[in-house]
Amino acid sequence: MEPTTADRTRDELVDLCAIFKAEVYRRTARIGTITMVGAGVLLAGMLAFGMTSHSFRRGERLVCAIGVGVFVASLLLQITREASRHARAKQGLIRIERAMGLFDVGRYLPGESLYPPEWTTPPPRERATVPSYLFLGMLALLFVVEILGA
Repeated sequence: MEPTTADRTRDELVDLCAIFKAEVYRRTARIGTITMVGAGVLLAGMLAFGMTSHSFRRGERLVCAIGVGVFVASLLLQITREASRHARAKQGLIRIERAMGLFDVGRYLPGESLYPPEWTTPPPRERATVPSYLFLGMLALLFVVEILGA
């Protein structure tokens, strides 16, 4: 028996849902990885600088502080890019889930929808980026204070 158009469409939506959901999780994980690797590099740099700070002259300290700023700025830029991709993937996932009827009341469960209505709105992008920005910014500030104040 040949599958109907509705069956093929449903199968395609299920496949797309899995693809978009994996993309959402992948972008979330990348934001965490960028944050943790960046924090590790900053902490290692702070330790290394603390052990050798006596050998740096004023001009070299300024160059180091600028380097920390450039490094953290590049991390924050990449986190922003990942958050933007995450938001687009999440929006696509919501559209697919809506097309599958997961938000329709009574379609899968009597008198209620399978997914809660609040899931139709993606979370604000800041929810994914603010903790990373604060954490990396705080470490960068501490590092720059160490460089310029030592």
